[in-house]
Amino acid sequence: MQEGTVGRRYARALVLALEGASSDTLAKIEDELSSLAALFDRRTGNVEFRQAMLNPSFSSAQRRKVLDGIADAHKFEAITKTFLALLVEKDRIPQLPSIAYAFRDEVDQRVGRVRATILTARELSAASLADIVRGLEKRTGKKVVPDVAIDPSVIAGVKAQIGGLVFDATVKSQLDRLRQEFNVQ
Repeated sequence: MQEGTVGRRYARALVLALEGASSDTLAKIEDELSSLAALFDRRTGNVEFRQAMLNPSFSSAQRRKVLDGIADAHKFEAITKTFLALLVEKDRIPQLPSIAYAFRDEVDQRVGRVRATILTARELSAASLADIVRGLEKRTGKKVVPDVAIDPSVIAGVKAQIGGLVFDATVKSQLDRLRQEFNVQ
């Protein structure tokens, strides 16, 4: 079974188990899973954690002890602890990053939230970012969670992407359109 499919199935099961939970509880569990999933990242994660979770020489009991220690230290929700124990039992811990990603998408859909990748040439001020987010919220009718990336090749302006929807107000795209117009004629 593909990792993405496993992630979606487990994420949906967790969301169903949380039926009736508050948005705050969903957000807390989402944060807990995302934080643990980030530890798997090869560049920014934790080598010891990844080793303990992925190396077959560690037993399920040892993995569970590591996860329980982290959960207790960070005051995880009881359902998160139970869910992590299930993942260890079913040997699905390696899929935690895809499960966390799918759970985030499920929570976003449930609470009417979308994620936007905002690309700019330089860092935005808080006021500018707030204006962009407000404009995107007005266009989508949903709460927007921004993820800002900086790319000097943009030259100036802003490009925002929400799923397959792209709003491009960059100087680079305007120059590209002009270049195409002049080449066509």
